[in-house]
Amino acid sequence: MKTHNFYQKEEKELISINITPLIDIVFLLLVFFMLATSFIQKSTIEVNLSSGKTVEIENQKNSVVLILNKKGQIYLNKKLINISNIRNEITNIIEKNPKHKILIKSHKKIAVQKVIRLIEEVRLAGTDNIKLINLEK
Repeated sequence: MKTHNFYQKEEKELISINITPLIDIVFLLLVFFMLATSFIQKSTIEVNLSSGKTVEIENQKNSVVLILNKKGQIYLNKKLINISNIRNEITNIIEKNPKHKILIKSHKKIAVQKVIRLIEEVRLAGTDNIKLINLEK
């Protein structure tokens, strides 16, 4: 008669994970994300902040003053001007004398985007000789 031993130890198989397909998938994901990422260089503007509280204007006749007040209005040499006309006005001034310095006085509570837009309009007019000054008023 045959007896069955239910308590007999079964042979355990060694379970192993084949990681070759996993490495392939990770590599494909890496390549996908590298190709899907945009490599756009963002343009920046260098700003040199002065440590002094007051800025002395050396030569008043060679400087053009742009004032951006608290209300967002722009004045070019004490004359109210629209932002779309600034490029033409600055271009005309620079053509007469390329050594002009552009002083941009802005109120400290004005939005940064408006100041940057004003700087870009001046740069598109053909000069990088720009100084930023905070308005005390």
